[in-house]
Amino acid sequence: MDILGPEGAVTRGADQEWYPDRWQRLAGCGPTAASVIFAYVSRTHPELSPLCREDVTGREAFTALMGRVWEYVTPVFHGLNKPELMVEGMAAYARSVGLELSPALFPVPAARTKRPPYEQAAAFVAASLERDCPVAFLNLHNGLEKRLDWWHWVTIVALDGDKVSILDSGEELEINLRLWYETSKKRGGLVAALGVDGC
Repeated sequence: MDILGPEGAVTRGADQEWYPDRWQRLAGCGPTAASVIFAYVSRTHPELSPLCREDVTGREAFTALMGRVWEYVTPVFHGLNKPELMVEGMAAYARSVGLELSPALFPVPAARTKRPPYEQAAAFVAASLERDCPVAFLNLHNGLEKRLDWWHWVTIVALDGDKVSILDSGEELEINLRLWYETSKKRGGLVAALGVDGC
């Protein structure tokens, strides 16, 4: 999703730095990721158009959407630090516009010994992407994946084996999801706004 900014600058996805308030800029990665997902699925799934009825291909309009989503996908003292908060917030925002969403959650425990095989996480991502729905991804520790900021939400838009393409701070990056999954020292999670089948 390309967004046109001042003087013709184009970003891939949105940036939490667009929020007007300092706390929003500091803690707004979760609602920013949710806004990107809502804007995208409202275009690719006509029945979901109430999630974002207006054209948000310009930065000003997209920032207004981020402000509305913030009211429901709202960071707490430590930010949006639990994937369950994303699930609850996405569903609440959808209800506010007259829709029912049942986002699916793939929790990643802090203890690596308690994590399911990576293949299950990859299957969850693939199932959401097959529904043409990007995945909200929370990582509280980046492990050995140095291209990933810790304590942060990003949006997964593509999967290729162990690697995923993410939107973060207005850029598209490629990271090794398996490397993160197998080396992260804290919990995290994956959220599919439209749910998944068979995962």
